[in-house]
Amino acid sequence: MALNEEYDFNDVRYLISSKAGVLMPAGGTDEKALGKKQQISYEVGLSFLSRPDKKLFEPGTRLVRLDFPVNFALFMAVWWMRREIMDLMLRSSDVGAAALRREWQNLAAMPKPNKGIRTCIYEIVLTRPAYAWVGIASARFHKSSGAEQIFLPNLARGAGPGRSDHARLLASYTVPAI
Repeated sequence: MALNEEYDFNDVRYLISSKAGVLMPAGGTDEKALGKKQQISYEVGLSFLSRPDKKLFEPGTRLVRLDFPVNFALFMAVWWMRREIMDLMLRSSDVGAAALRREWQNLAAMPKPNKGIRTCIYEIVLTRPAYAWVGIASARFHKSSGAEQIFLPNLARGAGPGRSDHARLLASYTVPAI
């Protein structure tokens, strides 16, 4: 079975626990989570202009994200984009890490990080089929939005925050601070 195949968007639209990095079906239970306090940090549905499409990504699909230079929980990240979208951002922004961060945060409607500076592009390749939700970013956090974004939960499920049974790190690129 492909990753996330059993889930509908209504099942995964609430990020239940940012510490666990695992999304559970709405109203469902997870044996490990029983008896533990669950935290709802935000509704993913608000990050899309309209309801996103559930799409199957085949092995060999490359996805990227802009993140912090040291990331020990890469596969717990849920927001990704196709390489072509990142390339458009690179071509349309001024040279330098600050300009790329502004472009990425505006088009993907991402908030400013509350710690550190995002200056590294991580590229992963899927090694197994995975379903993800794809749509246009909504105008959140007073940003313009408009970029295609991919919501891909559960990559680290069962493997730990820095590993995945469904993807591997292909490359990381440091954005020069110009």
